[in-house]
Amino acid sequence: MDPRLLSAQSVDSVDALYSFIQADPCILQRFDVLPFIHTPLHEASFTGNIDLAMELMILQPSFAKKLNEDGLSPLHLAVENHKVELAQELIKFDPNLVRIRGRGGTTPLHLVAEKGDADLLTKFLFVCPESIRDANVNGETALHIMVKNDRHEELEVLRGWMQRMLISDALSTEKHILNTRDRDGNTALHLAAYKNDSKALKELLECMSLNRNIQNKSGMTALDLLRAKGSHMNIKETEKIIKDSGGKTRDSVTTVSTMSEFLKTPVSFREHCSTGLARYKSNMADGTRNALLVITALIITAIYQTAVQPEDDQDFIKDNDVVTKIVLLWGFNTIAYFLAMALTFLLIPFGGTYTWWFICITLPLDCSYVVSTYMKYKLGRHVIPITLIYMYVIVILGFFLGLLVFYVRWRRTTRKNGPEPKSELISEGFKTVV
Repeated sequence: MDPRLLSAQSVDSVDALYSFIQADPCILQRFDVLPFIHTPLHEASFTGNIDLAMELMILQPSFAKKLNEDGLSPLHLAVENHKVELAQELIKFDPNLVRIRGRGGTTPLHLVAEKGDADLLTKFLFVCPESIRDANVNGETALHIMVKNDRHEELEVLRGWMQRMLISDALSTEKHILNTRDRDGNTALHLAAYKNDSKALKELLECMSLNRNIQNKSGMTALDLLRAKGSHMNIKETEKIIKDSGGKTRDSVTTVSTMSEFLKTPVSFREHCSTGLARYKSNMADGTRNALLVITALIITAIYQTAVQPEDDQDFIKDNDVVTKIVLLWGFNTIAYFLAMALTFLLIPFGGTYTWWFICITLPLDCSYVVSTYMKYKLGRHVIPITLIYMYVIVILGFFLGLLVFYVRWRRTTRKNGPEPKSELISEGFKTVV
């Protein structure tokens, strides 16, 4: 039997389906031969026949990802025809069905954003949060589509979901969604400003990750677009909303160079340090990093404990014990302590948040260690030996010396005058004598 005949016939029950299977056991497999075909699952999704759709999902799961001649999957048809319950059942089998790209790169999530259904949108976002990053052939995400179609309720749901999501890359996902530009370089904020949609603007501007002054391909910010396209409308209220949130015109925004122009500029010392640090961290295996973190934590704990532990005979330190106890013992202890702190900094995950937390936690701890060591060894009622101060000065100078060496190495790699040509050309492991 021709599978196209089966899809065109009225298979309105599970019993009818199995009657066709009894006549031709391979009838369902023949659908997979054709790349685009209206399968019985498409028909069940179109009509909202949940029982038949679920039976087909069990018998032939590949139907769920197949597109018909119109470039639509079964989930597309369920959403387009408002078969909400069936759509929810389909994504229970496979949440990734939300990301299937149909005609024009449209996903079922895009259709929900266009047709409007806050509850179904919520289901899609929770079962497949990655789908919010998908864009159609015009570069439009679900956020763009909501603004274009005045879906304010769905926009409110999406805004609330973005601000509350707890996935691993939640912050980067939120920034990506809010600042993604379509083919013309317009973000959702540009589209809302173009339409003078104050309600959509308020929802978008509540998000801290939104770039208020991003420019489209014409070099226009949202405020520029509002003024240019809204001359025949009352834009005073909308303009005030954008300005109060930090929106500016392109003339007020610092000119941003393109990525190609940025890559042409010389590497600064700060970039050299951050890049080297990031490469060092990325080249280290997770097991090695975890083991070293445990070791450094034990070293820091042991040294700090000896610093704060009271010294019973500190009032009877003799002059000849100063060098032995303070300069040598605490000199080496201090060097080991700060080296362990430095290694811990290198081992923590790369990122501004981790760096600042590490600084905020360790800075008071370092001060406490220095003060504890400084106050621990005093000669009776005399002031702290000047040798202890010298010890810390040497440690600080050692740190700056290492930084200077790193800086000199950077300068040597970035100097304009290159090294003299060598007498040998080495390429792909082969040597050619010149």
